[in-house]
Amino acid sequence: MKDKPVILVVDDQPQNIELFEAYLVPRGYEIIKAASGEEALRKLSGNQIDLILLDVMMPGMDGFEVTRRVRQDNIYRLLPIILVTALREMEDRVMGIEAGCDDFISKPVDKLELLARVRSLLRIKAYNDLMSKYRNELETITISEGEAREYAESIINTVREPLIELDQELKVVRANRSFYDVFKTKPEETVGQLIYDLGNKQWNIPRLRELLETIFSQKIIFEDYEVEHDFADIGRRVMLLNARLIERVSGKEGIILLAIEDITERRQSEEKIQRMAYHDSLTGLPNRKLFSDRLSIALVNARRNQKMVGIAMLDLDNFKDVNDTLGHDAGDILLKATAERLSVALRKGDTVARFGGDEFVLILPDLKVIEDATQVIQKIVESFRKPFFVDNNRLVVTTSIGIAVYPTDGTDEGILLKNADIAMYQAKQAGRDRYQLSNKA
Repeated sequence: MKDKPVILVVDDQPQNIELFEAYLVPRGYEIIKAASGEEALRKLSGNQIDLILLDVMMPGMDGFEVTRRVRQDNIYRLLPIILVTALREMEDRVMGIEAGCDDFISKPVDKLELLARVRSLLRIKAYNDLMSKYRNELETITISEGEAREYAESIINTVREPLIELDQELKVVRANRSFYDVFKTKPEETVGQLIYDLGNKQWNIPRLRELLETIFSQKIIFEDYEVEHDFADIGRRVMLLNARLIERVSGKEGIILLAIEDITERRQSEEKIQRMAYHDSLTGLPNRKLFSDRLSIALVNARRNQKMVGIAMLDLDNFKDVNDTLGHDAGDILLKATAERLSVALRKGDTVARFGGDEFVLILPDLKVIEDATQVIQKIVESFRKPFFVDNNRLVVTTSIGIAVYPTDGTDEGILLKNADIAMYQAKQAGRDRYQLSNKA
């Protein structure tokens, strides 16, 4: 038996392989390296591999073709494959799925996301391996019905994820220890019950009904079916369900084996990563990337509806003095208070983003006339004349704002930001504590 899961890492760039090695080896994974698709196929046949991390863009045989060739061999039908790619087009992802990959991870690779995805797929592989072993051994031995039941229960109880066995009427035949531990229930409250009635009908979940009554009636295997539900006893859970119908001999009805993988922590980690990618860590406001996405949408809608979009760039007057006299911690408190004050002043549908330092940028969509924007901006200017209270210090920190308007001052992000920036500095030169429209408006 292997001590460590073995991961085949395939990439033509040595620095990428070194990065994966740095992330995975300290977590207890063994790494086998391949610098091309051809080398990967050779090493796959000569080693006991548990998962493949496969770069898409490689010279010669690319990741899509390697995936297709791996799946042609029935031995590797369930071997997890994660494609590592800088491609973000939907067609590329569809191509990967059709080739037979199980998951994707985007470059640049985030360590937490990588570990979560690897861990999840290895759990599914362990379950599939165990069930395969269970079926193979039952086919080769002849034992009494009582011995078979005892053997099956011993197998089921070795599975770390919650596992439940249902009859054709969807009543619980047995469950493993993990199911009872995770869902805080007991055998006497579970066995013989309709699955939907468990826990005072806590399991009457529409998505579970869809799986068992609609989808599963047409298939004998279903994997990675995601269900999210709030349980009264254990709170919100995000689960991946893996179900399969196991036929039995002597004309007996088959049973449904339902494995439940709790991916709540993984989903929370993914949501955190997503939030970090699109939001400023200090203020929680959208960052430059999310700003660009929202501005693109606003400009498309403006063209379609023949409306205007306002871009307002602002910074805090003499912010450097706050940092120099009170320190950067006080400056950070002031920036967070600034974010809150700006958010309160905006209309529904407006966006405020932080680009860095004390620089904030606003999107004011769906403007009929320029005055729709200047009314909001004047409200912001006036609100900043009220004091901020930072560490028992009363600070009056005003703001200077420059406004550019689509389509008069530009039709793309770069030109609009440039003209808003110029207008902001004109406001500063005119005495600060005011707004200035772009000269082109």
